Amino acid sequence: MKVSKYKLLLIAGAVWAAAGISVVSIGLQALFRSYVALDVPLAASVFAVFYFLVFSRLVSKHDRHIEGLMQPRLPFYRFFDVPSYAIMAVMMTGGILLRTTGTVKDGFVGPFYTGLGLALFLCGLRFLALYPKKAAVERA
Repeated sequence: MKVSKYKLLLIAGAVWAAAGISVVSIGLQALFRSYVALDVPLAASVFAVFYFLVFSRLVSKHDRHIEGLMQPRLPFYRFFDVPSYAIMAVMMTGGILLRTTGTVKDGFVGPFYTGLGLALFLCGLRFLALYPKKAAVERA
């Protein structure tokens, strides 16, 4: 299925926001099982690092990637480039393996996943916020 190139921003936003909600859900469940007072500042620190130093940069990178695509209509999965899909697969597989094998405990998962998930979710919203401006330019 092909979509206009700026609709890729909507797809990216939906994927990132959904991933963020999923990760936050896992994090909050772990927090409720093993909450300690330090969990909130730890989650805030994880959020700040991932939001400002990692994911915000990726939003800009993928916005430039989409902007640079020359075809007016593209396959829906082109919102990421190949290396980004590989990184996503490694991160998801690693996170699932670490949790399911019991390698990491709730005391780590709670604040880490909560902060990480919130950063993912908010960057998903940033993708969604880019769409109206870019779509208006496309229509003009």
